[in-house]
Amino acid sequence: MAQILKSDRLRETDAEFLIFIGKIDEAEEYLLKRADQLDGNYYGSLLSLAEVMESENRNLVTSLIYRSLLISILERGYTKAYPHGIRYLKKLDRLATSIADWKEFNHHEAFKEQIVQAHGRKRSFWSKYEVKK
Repeated sequence: MAQILKSDRLRETDAEFLIFIGKIDEAEEYLLKRADQLDGNYYGSLLSLAEVMESENRNLVTSLIYRSLLISILERGYTKAYPHGIRYLKKLDRLATSIADWKEFNHHEAFKEQIVQAHGRKRSFWSKYEVKK
């Protein structure tokens, strides 16, 4: 565990290991400190991490993971994955209401504004998001 926490590099398997041995606080801190390395292209492992963190009411780190998954979908413009992205954004909307301390991370509204600016032209995504609210 000490070796994992010393490393600056994010490895999803290390976070999974911390969870497996019952070190949820440490896993949360590990992910928060390396949040800038979250890569939504690794959705298999990230989705399971998000689900565990959400079940433990670790809403800030859960939000950061879902953000990375959403950004990955939007950046790739992978329309078949838009339903997942819409679900992630709606989950982010809900999680934001329960986060009082965003630490050094952007508040949900600021994050949402950034993705609208970067991906606002993806009408098929936004029209489905608006309809399904």
